[in-house]
Amino acid sequence: MKLRPGEAVVLIVRRSEAEPSSHFVAVRSSESSFDPGSNDFQLNNAQETSFEIPIGMEPRTAMEEAISIMHSIEL
Repeated sequence: MKLRPGEAVVLIVRRSEAEPSSHFVAVRSSESSFDPGSNDFQLNNAQETSFEIPIGMEPRTAMEEAISIMHSIEL
């Protein structure tokens, strides 16, 4: 994966509020803007998914896969 100008890639790890043993892991890219006042990135609503935890995959394995994808990004 190669970043385009103005694009950001994020690794999302979220634990379910209703089911604490359930996790969501994903890598998504999107056009973004940057607010220098708060050092915060804002992603556009349209996001492209590069990886999302498949049903049945353990969260730790999903994290390893997601991190591998993050390492493959061409800067």
